[in-house]
Amino acid sequence: MYVTARIILLLVLPAWLCAACQPIATPSIAEPLPDSRPTAAQNLDPDTEEYAVYAALLEDRYAGGETEQVLIVDHTRVNKAESVERDLTQFQEVVPLTPELVASFKERNQQSNPLKPNLDLSIEYQLLSQEEIDELQPKDEASGWKLFYELYPKSVGFVYLSRVGFSADFSQALVYYSIYRYEQPIMGGYTVLSREDERWVVGESYEWMT
Repeated sequence: MYVTARIILLLVLPAWLCAACQPIATPSIAEPLPDSRPTAAQNLDPDTEEYAVYAALLEDRYAGGETEQVLIVDHTRVNKAESVERDLTQFQEVVPLTPELVASFKERNQQSNPLKPNLDLSIEYQLLSQEEIDELQPKDEASGWKLFYELYPKSVGFVYLSRVGFSADFSQALVYYSIYRYEQPIMGGYTVLSREDERWVVGESYEWMT
């Protein structure tokens, strides 16, 4: 295993006074009313932003390279809880992940979640069920991969994605991925992305390989 660091409105009411009416209270200019307008982060939907994060990650990994098709397992997945704890602890030794970002990631990955074909990618992609993957990997693994590449010759393998954790202000995102392919190392890891100019930009990663 190795680590890579890629890397007020103030509404002032007029106080008209008359003999038959009481004075109308007005807010003090020195104490402005709190601004109740939603912030930019409050306007963002995490489920929508999640797919934008996926697209940014996959574009960074595959667009412009030899891969012409990305195959994605249609339910999210992460490693076992103890592996997540270990990997994120090691990642935090290299990159300062905020507690709220890590907590969001863990919370959103308590269970698997189905993925939808909502990715905006410049390269072809397809969602496959775990059952479809399993059918292409019989006991004779080499034969399974032979059939796999006969059906999907433009792909290098298939990808698992986790749910995405977000910082409270949506300035950062954390996602896990793993890539399975024949006669090549199985690899995966965690990547932090930053939201810049209304788009997600890939940042540092913690990656493993077997």
